[in-house]
Amino acid sequence: MAGLTRFRYDIFLSHSSADKAVVRELAERLRAAGLRVWLDAWIIQPGDLISHQIERGLEQSALLLFCMSAHAFGSDWASLESHSAIFRDPLNRDRRFVPLRLDDAPIKAMLRGYDYLDWRPGADREAEWGRLLAICGVGAARTASGGGLAEQQAHVGAPVESAPGVGSRSNPATESLARSPKAVPAAPIPQRLQRWRRRLHQLPGHRSPSRAPKRPRERPASPFAASISSTPAR
Repeated sequence: MAGLTRFRYDIFLSHSSADKAVVRELAERLRAAGLRVWLDAWIIQPGDLISHQIERGLEQSALLLFCMSAHAFGSDWASLESHSAIFRDPLNRDRRFVPLRLDDAPIKAMLRGYDYLDWRPGADREAEWGRLLAICGVGAARTASGGGLAEQQAHVGAPVESAPGVGSRSNPATESLARSPKAVPAAPIPQRLQRWRRRLHQLPGHRSPSRAPKRPRERPASPFAASISSTPAR
């Protein structure tokens, strides 16, 4: 089933407590086949709110195996019938509702339109067992890979492998982008200054700064010249 991978449990066993012996035997066989089974005796612990645990189990299960019997159609019918409501919704394609007949009790009118697995005493249970595994997709999975459904679903949530041609093969375009650019040696400082000056001169409207003329250096006056200029003429 394609939808099994989205759920925590593969099968939810809905049954009357009076049929727990035959149902538990079937549950152990399903678990040995690699399926994740919700069985109240395995899940519900002392102190748990039973109704809450059942509701959670129904939400997290892909297939409801509804065990039909005289006990199920008796005092337990009200609660068991409510379990099957979401699985019998024809629009809910990812879930499956599979009736399993345990005895010769007349089937309720609302369930007569469903094909069921015959688990009554004297029935060919091995043939029905194969049908049940086929519904769960275990038969094809075990033939192809040699393992059960649980082994396949152990990989759910693991990183997805790259598709061929995307990550498994080399791509020159992506590899060139991934490569780090080669280091270019820096030019010496004098050369970089000259390049900068040439680029600056090429800019439009640029004028080179004019240099101010050098002022002549004044020499200190000679004491002798000063004495001559101060002597009065005769």
